Amino acid sequence: MKGCLSFIIKTVIAVLVFFGLLHLGVIDFIKDKIQEYKTETSSQEKMIDKTKDVVDLSEIEEEYTIDKNLKILKNRMIIAEHNASGQKMIMIEPKDGDILTKDDIKSDDIQTKIDSIVNKYKYKVVKFDKIEVVKHGSLEGLGQTIPYVKVVAQISNLPIKDMEGILGVAELEEGKNLIILSVNEKDKYSQIVADAFYKKVK
Repeated sequence: MKGCLSFIIKTVIAVLVFFGLLHLGVIDFIKDKIQEYKTETSSQEKMIDKTKDVVDLSEIEEEYTIDKNLKILKNRMIIAEHNASGQKMIMIEPKDGDILTKDDIKSDDIQTKIDSIVNKYKYKVVKFDKIEVVKHGSLEGLGQTIPYVKVVAQISNLPIKDMEGILGVAELEEGKNLIILSVNEKDKYSQIVADAFYKKVK
């Protein structure tokens, strides 16, 4: 009888504690956090799966989040973000595979090439008031050396008006090109962030 009474008391206490936590919102808070974690994990896994026909992002570090996988003007675009700095990594598989090539990036005439591309799309996506090539460079990613140019830009139709970053080209299988970018607000751009991300892209 004593054991049965003890069990009943413990059960009543457990029920009271549960309802007390429920009343305080603790249970809902815990459930929300578990669901949030599951959603984030599931979302990243789904994004990695959806983009694997273009690039393999399965090895990128947790400090980066894959934000979007979309099509703009028939161009495939994958966007990732560095969580701490907000720096964006953008990979574009263009419908016109020759719109920008590795040879273009390496060329001394790359400014003219970029200007012609910007003029072609200036009223469709992003309106550049000015975009200027600062220097040439390269990084390792997708199993190759990717040439890029460092650029600074002024944009009139986005909340951020002054940006800087890199524009490069990698070669995919079957002769396709992948345009890669990494951009942030002016004076906040980090090449280290871009290098660390693209080094893990396969």
